[in-house]
Amino acid sequence: MVKNVLDMILWHPEMEIEKCKITYVHRGAPGNLKTIEGSCINKVERGFLILKEGTQIPCHRIVKIKCNNKVIWNK
Repeated sequence: MVKNVLDMILWHPEMEIEKCKITYVHRGAPGNLKTIEGSCINKVERGFLILKEGTQIPCHRIVKIKCNNKVIWNK
């Protein structure tokens, strides 16, 4: 499900990934959650969110996606 939402954001002509924030489970971070800007995302591939720096985040760890300060997906 979350992969479909991410694909929609990346490819829909009216959506801008740069205006989105993705929150995911990151053990060791405060509250075990970390939020990244959409501009850090390179692509979504085989159940992973691939960041421009090369980091791979498993999609099952994503807990929230906000675009334009509006929650569009929540686990």
